[in-house]
Amino acid sequence: MNSETKRPNYRHVELAQKILDIAGERGISRGERLAEQAIASLCNVSRTPIRKALQVLAERGLVTTEQEGGYVLAVDPIVTARLDDTPEGDSESEMYGAILRDLAAGRIAEMQTVASLQRRYEVSRQTVQNALMKLAEENLAERGAGQQWLLKQFAISGDATAKSYEFRLATEPLALTLPDFRRDLPALTSLRQSMLLLKGMSEATFDRKLFERTDFDFHTLVARSCGNPFMAETLVNHHRRRRAIPSVGHVAAFRLLQSNLEHLQILEQIERGQMELAADLMRVHLQLSRQQRPRLAGRGVPPAFKLVSR
Repeated sequence: MNSETKRPNYRHVELAQKILDIAGERGISRGERLAEQAIASLCNVSRTPIRKALQVLAERGLVTTEQEGGYVLAVDPIVTARLDDTPEGDSESEMYGAILRDLAAGRIAEMQTVASLQRRYEVSRQTVQNALMKLAEENLAERGAGQQWLLKQFAISGDATAKSYEFRLATEPLALTLPDFRRDLPALTSLRQSMLLLKGMSEATFDRKLFERTDFDFHTLVARSCGNPFMAETLVNHHRRRRAIPSVGHVAAFRLLQSNLEHLQILEQIERGQMELAADLMRVHLQLSRQQRPRLAGRGVPPAFKLVSR
């Protein structure tokens, strides 16, 4: 029981892994300081969970503390083994994925209890609870009355992507033009490093996971910078939900390379304070992404790219 009590929260372990990923992507080397605020901005969380995640890294000898109270990277993040390879993490990820697959296929109803899911999947109560908490964080589930949980089937339905783009076209360009928009220049600079890494890749070597993380970080940064807390909260929640059901694996690398260049163009205009132009570029970016989503009949390859690839 003591070992169970002392085991770090799995969400803090996930966040610790993301810190290592960010360090590797942004070229942070051993011996360099990890800036809590910049990392918190990129991870879309407050500094409190970042400190918890840094404590996880410190306990494993991957970072060291400074006398002033900060943390310094103690390893090369590129060659460091992943932290999420524990049996507990695997079972929670499998549970999370199983719920989403069964919900999308209509094999389970939207209203569930921990006990009903525990019986269906034959796993521990804690595993089910952790999976539901992760779904709730990504706005794919919410607590209902009593012991009930509501799983949001509409968010993963067949037309969810089309409806998502409708929503984003109405809100993301607007977010860039709000009067209280505040540029987070350190976070923008850090994002630029990842975008430039992606720009230097070919279709054959394109890193889809790095693109997924950079895409999420970029769009959530725009949301959080808009200056309107209601819009920021709504957009961030939407992007969390979007990240939970990634479609990048079904999109041609050619389009993802283009999308990364579009991100760079928008970022450059934000840095220059040209917010109307940034909003126009965001609108074009979203329209292009919507038009080039893979079609089922095309086996996941956008029609325009099939012509080019012959």
